[in-house]
Amino acid sequence: MNVSSLLCKGIRLLQLLFLIVAIGFVTLPHCAQNIETEKPLSLEEILTSLRASKTGLPTTNRILVQKVGTRGVNFTFNGEVEKDLTVGGANADLIAKIKFKVVEIYFEDALKCGKEDYDCQISSYNKAVELVPTDSVAYYNRGIVYDEKGDYEQAIKDYTKTITLDPKYFDAYYNRGVTYRKKGDYDRSIADYNQALKLQPTDASAFYGRALSYRLKGNLESALKDAIRAIELKPKDADNYYGRGNVYYDKKEYDRAIKDFNKAIEINPNEESYYYSRGLSFFDKGDYDLAIKDYDKAIELNPQDADNYFERGLAFHNKKDYEKAIKDYNKSIELNPKAALVYYNRGLIYQNKKDYEEAILDYTNAIKIDSKYANAYYNRGDIYLEIEDYIQTIKDFDKVIELEPQNSAAYNNRGLAHFRSSQLQSALKDFTQAIKLDPKDATAYNNRALIYDEMGENQKAEIDRKKSEALSKKP
Repeated sequence: MNVSSLLCKGIRLLQLLFLIVAIGFVTLPHCAQNIETEKPLSLEEILTSLRASKTGLPTTNRILVQKVGTRGVNFTFNGEVEKDLTVGGANADLIAKIKFKVVEIYFEDALKCGKEDYDCQISSYNKAVELVPTDSVAYYNRGIVYDEKGDYEQAIKDYTKTITLDPKYFDAYYNRGVTYRKKGDYDRSIADYNQALKLQPTDASAFYGRALSYRLKGNLESALKDAIRAIELKPKDADNYYGRGNVYYDKKEYDRAIKDFNKAIEINPNEESYYYSRGLSFFDKGDYDLAIKDYDKAIELNPQDADNYFERGLAFHNKKDYEKAIKDYNKSIELNPKAALVYYNRGLIYQNKKDYEEAILDYTNAIKIDSKYANAYYNRGDIYLEIEDYIQTIKDFDKVIELEPQNSAAYNNRGLAHFRSSQLQSALKDFTQAIKLDPKDATAYNNRALIYDEMGENQKAEIDRKKSEALSKKP
């Protein structure tokens, strides 16, 4: 007997779009029925009833099945308990009912664990699965815990087992779709939402979730269709407008995006992410003051979110209000010291202010976080070139070229460092490569002319100089 078939229908929690995915537990069922207030049955009480049967074991078993169903039991289950019950006269239905109630105990134990004590929760669900291997709800709940723990592979295995046991388990398809999306497997995510929608064709949250997966995959037209359908099904759900707004944002239709974010805020004025996303739209439109107002509100609602400070700092940065920008970048770094982009942007301001020491430190921190951050190497190399540390300049542009072999400017700058270090052949090679990559680079021709002059090849120098002048005159 499948224990899950005896449970009342579980309730799926909806997942938030793009920024946060909130997954909830299927809690113990609360069915509408009259429940006895008597204490749960002990093993001894059940065995005594079986031994003292006055109406025959079949009837006593039926009575005990009903009692166990309403009162529950106060003991766990193992092979020895099963042996005692079998010897005592318990039939398969009674044993199954007892197992069902013991599984409920394990579910309750899982809920008693700390919110982030995932190992404790998993241990309880392990016992439930071991006791009743056909219980789809136990696998589903354990899958949720693995998901929260970040063990997506195991979560997917549990959701898949749930579906194997119950092919019509809508929530399992839905949650597996979410997990595949978090893994970046958008095709499988979309396939799961497709299956979920076959089971429940008017579920707005499934359209909402599939829209996000389409969006992340880059299929914005399909994402927009699903986002519109989600709104049609639930026109009073703020998240649905937020979801469509994000699609419009990706399509660079900022006015439409702002209109949807306005509607989401009208329905729910206390959701930080709505202001954040509207701020992004205002920013990309060049309305920095309106963007700052939205980031102010996002910070008011969630002062611990580093991204809010970073985006506001970026808006101040673009307004050339560098002191306020640095203040916000500082706060963003305080809250999240692992964001390379924030160090990089703060480094840009310090570099612009010619505070080269601070700029070098910021670019170095960005590189420590992201060793493939080509722009950070490039800008740090520029500073080293400016302060005439040519050894470090060459090292940084070596790295830029390794990461971006088509970056003509990196060859040009490395060529300057070689030239100023009297490494003429290396400089010539770099300027020639810069010209090869960008034949319209007037600076590279002029720099190569300087090399030819140093080498005494005046005719070649004159040709490059004229080419540089001609390119410089072009609009």
